[in-house]
Amino acid sequence: MKQVIFILLMATAVLLTACGAKTETTNTKAELSLTATDIAFDTNRLEVKAGEQVHVTLHNEGVLEHDFSIMKMPHTGDVMAEESEHGMGHDMSSMSMEPEIHVAAPTGESLSVEFTPSTPGEYEFFCTVAGHKEAGMVGTLVVK
Repeated sequence: MKQVIFILLMATAVLLTACGAKTETTNTKAELSLTATDIAFDTNRLEVKAGEQVHVTLHNEGVLEHDFSIMKMPHTGDVMAEESEHGMGHDMSSMSMEPEIHVAAPTGESLSVEFTPSTPGEYEFFCTVAGHKEAGMVGTLVVK
């Protein structure tokens, strides 16, 4: 009888240990919102965590075309950006290189881009439309 009780106690301990050792993996997504007006972003600083999927929605409340761009930033996976149904001809001020992270929003539209930064650091974001960056449409994406 003592052996049966001992076996039951051991089995219970193993089950409880297995349940307690459960590790949770949470796939978090940072939902960021950025509003563009003429000629400014509503914030010049965004913060996210390395390895966290980031979803940036650009709301264009200006009368001019605007975009959200980061030239170079280490990331994992693909960068997924929505495109406008209006098929606008987006002018990136004759840039020699296209940004790695980019979404453009016509006047009155909100479009988004998703990406997963892999390396902590500070990365400049800006509007690539001619003259907009120079006018102050610049900010920093801080990856912790």
